[in-house]
Amino acid sequence: MYEQIAQPVEVLVAFRQTRMEPVVFKWGNRHYHIKRIHLVHSEREGRDKRMFFSVSDGTNAFRLSFSTDKLDWRLEDMASI
Repeated sequence: MYEQIAQPVEVLVAFRQTRMEPVVFKWGNRHYHIKRIHLVHSEREGRDKRMFFSVSDGTNAFRLSFSTDKLDWRLEDMASI
C-alpha cells in the first residue's frame, strides 16, 4: 500500500536523447539509487506541467514528480515492495 509523502527531494537526472531519467534522489539524509523506471506520465496544473515518474530501488517503489514551471522535485508517495 502506498504512503503519501509529498515532500521536496533532491534528484540527480540523466538526459538520454529526448527524455529525462531520474538516477538517484536524496530524501532526508538518505540516498536512493533508482534501479528501474516503471512509468512516466505528465499532468497539467494550469500553466504548470508536472511530470510523474514511478520508480523503484529494488526494495521500495516511489512516485517522484517534477514541475516544469517551478523546476522542483517532490516525493509524492512510496511503498515497500
